[in-house]
Amino acid sequence: MPIKAVLFDAAETLFTTRGSVGEIYGQTAREFGCTATFDEIQGAFVKQFRHSGPLSTSDEKAWWRDVVRRVFAEVGMIRDFNRFFEKVYDRFRDSRGWILFPETREVLAELKGRGLKLGVISNFDSRVYSVMRDLDILSFFDAVTISSETGYAKPQPEIFEAAIRNLDYPAESILLVGDSLRDDVLAGAQAGLNAILIDRNHRHAVADVRRITNLREVAALLSNSPQADPIR
Repeated sequence: MPIKAVLFDAAETLFTTRGSVGEIYGQTAREFGCTATFDEIQGAFVKQFRHSGPLSTSDEKAWWRDVVRRVFAEVGMIRDFNRFFEKVYDRFRDSRGWILFPETREVLAELKGRGLKLGVISNFDSRVYSVMRDLDILSFFDAVTISSETGYAKPQPEIFEAAIRNLDYPAESILLVGDSLRDDVLAGAQAGLNAILIDRNHRHAVADVRRITNLREVAALLSNSPQADPIR
């Protein structure tokens, strides 16, 4: 079946943080007396985020407050945590915390111009809308599927099923592009999608999956016709 739509992961596929999360948290935490290193904060964040489960559909901000509190409980709690949290949470609401990869907007415009439907599937919260709006890419997308709205997180099959429904095409006619081998490519393939790994830093060079190193290769893989052949 020809490709009719392209589904993108968000963070680390379309855009990335302005520095590591540890750096951004750490820069703000310095104002509140934190002495932990950026690497210590980054390591604690990765561990606590990984073990936090799907984002809450009822109170995503409280979910994040709990994650960040556990990060600083591990590396050293800071004074006036609530004020710190409000400041750092707000920083990830727009382009103060995020930046597009250089080719993102150009590729989205090209794919949209070919008549393809575009979607996002992400373990993000509702701030993804303001982030994409501030980065000037939200208007390219026909559907956005996020874990804080569905109650499921990649690699759970339910979030892929929701994204497929939102694009309103059969799974086999949708190309999925993401940076996680497990959460995007393997789980997406299990859901019936045509999945490609974007591996900008060659972390998965030996993985037996189709890989690209930047988004321009998505456009190159698809023919100039919107009735492109499936990517296998």
